[in-house]
Amino acid sequence: MSNTVYQYTPTAWVDHVTLGNQARMNNLETAASVALHGINPDLSGPFVLSGITCTKDGTTANQLDIASGTAYVTLSDGTTGKIAVGADNTHTTATPSTTYYLFLLNTGAWQWGTSSTGPTNSLPICQATTDGSGNISAVTDVRFLLTGPGMPLVVQTPPEQHITTTTLLNPLWSWQPNIPGLYRISGSLYKHSGGNSYIYIRTSYWGKHSGAPSANTFAAVTGGPGITAPISLQGSASVAQLADGEYGLTTGCFYAGTGDAIKVTYQDLSGTPDDYLLFCLERLR
Repeated sequence: MSNTVYQYTPTAWVDHVTLGNQARMNNLETAASVALHGINPDLSGPFVLSGITCTKDGTTANQLDIASGTAYVTLSDGTTGKIAVGADNTHTTATPSTTYYLFLLNTGAWQWGTSSTGPTNSLPICQATTDGSGNISAVTDVRFLLTGPGMPLVVQTPPEQHITTTTLLNPLWSWQPNIPGLYRISGSLYKHSGGNSYIYIRTSYWGKHSGAPSANTFAAVTGGPGITAPISLQGSASVAQLADGEYGLTTGCFYAGTGDAIKVTYQDLSGTPDDYLLFCLERLR
């Protein structure tokens, strides 16, 4: 089933010359429908409104199944258009041990292949990794979901990370952005390793303008025992050790490009860690 793009095409009305007809009136209805959804590229940008989830087919091991849904994209003229996406099961993998990327183009077509970069104004949908036989082993959801007009888009809310080792986990978690933008990461840490210890936690990303790896460091704030000011979690002897307890983590904002993944690195340097880290990544614009 093909995908349908809803785009407003204005009519040059001329008094007593241009006739009203079914096609022109339906075009006006479509424009009104899009407008009434409050969709404005200056407020919310491109996103998936509903559906378009991707899963590995239950029978054919190398087949990707795409559910129907609705997306809003930036069209070639800079306006926002609606795409009604139909269910699709025609995309397959073949190359062993690689990653396939699915993009929804603003024409309503799909881009499916091993290129991690989509065309201008395309919308990333999912990534599928393959095993040694070229079959799908895992599908990762990378849709930008709407949280409200003018509100940040929550791009990733990974499961709570449970850390039980003193080994440097680099990365503990990563996510590849397909759209450059201003991202914000926030989180909460439950630190429990049997006593005071140094904590190292950092967010790294690809700088949009520098074109090079960049990083920022979290800090622990009120919530843990004895915290009166943010403590930088650098894992350094020059920084105070953290006692076991609950800690809020300061929010970090950064302008990330698509040259590398956004990563979270973590280490609890001593004791017997039984730590939990929960965080959320948003795109602000």
